[in-house]
Amino acid sequence: MHVIINGSDLGRQRGGNESYLVGLLDGLAAVIEQTGIRISLIVASEGARLAATRAAWHRFVAINIGPYRRLPYLAWQQTGILRDLRPDWLVSTFFLPPVIPCRAAVLVHDLSFRAHPDYFPGSIAAYMRLLTGLAIRRAEAVVALSEFTRQEIQRFYPAASEKTAVVYPGVGGDFHPQGNPEDARVLATLGVERPYLLAVGNIHPRKNLDRLLDAWDWLRRSGKPVPRMVWAGLGRWESSDLLTVARASGVQLLGFVEQAFLPALYRQSEAFVYPSLYEGFGLPPLEAMACGTPTLVSDATSLPEAVGDAAVLVDASNLDTFTQGLARVLFDPDLRDALRLRGPVHAARFRWERTAQQLLETLGESSPSPR
Repeated sequence: MHVIINGSDLGRQRGGNESYLVGLLDGLAAVIEQTGIRISLIVASEGARLAATRAAWHRFVAINIGPYRRLPYLAWQQTGILRDLRPDWLVSTFFLPPVIPCRAAVLVHDLSFRAHPDYFPGSIAAYMRLLTGLAIRRAEAVVALSEFTRQEIQRFYPAASEKTAVVYPGVGGDFHPQGNPEDARVLATLGVERPYLLAVGNIHPRKNLDRLLDAWDWLRRSGKPVPRMVWAGLGRWESSDLLTVARASGVQLLGFVEQAFLPALYRQSEAFVYPSLYEGFGLPPLEAMACGTPTLVSDATSLPEAVGDAAVLVDASNLDTFTQGLARVLFDPDLRDALRLRGPVHAARFRWERTAQQLLETLGESSPSPR
């Protein structure tokens, strides 16, 4: 079986979409030699530069189509490559090209643009709804990153229920509790000093970081020894006012942080906080827990499914309960010790090799029976 993967998000600082693809490809590189499956990767110039740094990806055929341009990329570049190479499957995130001369699977991270279009500029919510809806209807296999997202697909696209499978993301081997001297060098490179409270992820309304800022400020005013706060992630839609307030409050804003730096950043933090109000899975909390970092997350959408009993879950829409949860994860020593032990055990259930194997099994099960 020959599978082509749309890697258009690679190398473009695309947050969770890019992190997922990097992990999936690492997992595929580890398992394809046992399967005889061929993997080709369509990338723009930015992705080709990233691929050149990943030694394990030499197992893939990388097809560099030049600088990323959305409309040509979707409209004819992928279709032309598919016609030339005649693969069995195209696997793509959210969108599919208009003409698909092979079978297609679409990866759906979440449906926040359907459930909460108010989180997005109107034009972005509209094109996501149009193009993702078309992809889900046209795909022969739909891959949801969690049971919650599978249920959302069933809610908004009930006709796709029978062809939807859950394939959980994974955590790479670099995310572990054992610190090393390289951690200090990473923090020095980023200009981060301990102790600090950490949040990771793109900064936009559904991430609920304004509530985190309010809780942090309340604890500081109460006189508690609250550590400084560090946010790693790019500002997205309608985030400029929040970033201005956060900067004025003393939050250290790192912007985009390379994947290689994240394990040290998680490991050396006092706690990790993820108050998001809508997630399709929630990869950063899982990475933090794999590093043994006490973790606080919202109890909304997919996050309880992602973290199990290895993190503190709170109603992040309520300032009082969220502030109480933040205080516990920072100042309760018994709880912190328990979370440090539970986190890596829980995260060990999620590995990219397993993700890759389950994706390939999903494609195989969706293939037509031999005649």
